[in-house]
Amino acid sequence: MGRAISDGVSDAYIQDLTVRNDCRNKGIGKMILQTLLDRLHADGIVWIGLIAEPGSRNLYRRAGFREMPEATPMLMNEEQ
Repeated sequence: MGRAISDGVSDAYIQDLTVRNDCRNKGIGKMILQTLLDRLHADGIVWIGLIAEPGSRNLYRRAGFREMPEATPMLMNEEQ
């Protein structure tokens, strides 16, 4: 399952990308990611961001993503 959110003009964020544990390492995540990227690029989106979960960086690096050392992921969680 993959999901991206976008302003529909220039920016998008890959919100979710997940593959069931028993279906991993079969290229499914790569296929989902490429489908999302193809759609975003077809819509003219030029900035695509995400936060990579531990263990998933290589998937995104191979797709062309790079780390943003000047950025800090942040969270507000009022349940704490």
